Amino acid sequence: PLFRSRDLKEQDALNKKEAEKIKKTMESMELVFKVKTGTQDRVFGSVSAKQIRDELEKKSIIIDKKQIDIKDGLSSLGYHNVNIELYKDVIGVLKVKLEK
Repeated sequence: PLFRSRDLKEQDALNKKEAEKIKKTMESMELVFKVKTGTQDRVFGSVSAKQIRDELEKKSIIIDKKQIDIKDGLSSLGYHNVNIELYKDVIGVLKVKLEK
């Protein structure tokens, strides 16, 4: 079936509204990962987009790991702001903390 452009615009607006809601929820939370550290508190390995996605899923936020904007994972203790593209022009910032 062919969609009328008005239907697509309505769907786009609904999707964007839903993404805004998720953004608000996400920006009010903080994910904490316990990590192993070596000398001088160097983190062994890193926290990956997949691990972040899995933690969000536990909190009922379902996204694809490709939406998470981290290149090589998080590999230092402390707070990190992670951008997550929820929808076009809707980018949420998630606070992630790595602690030992």
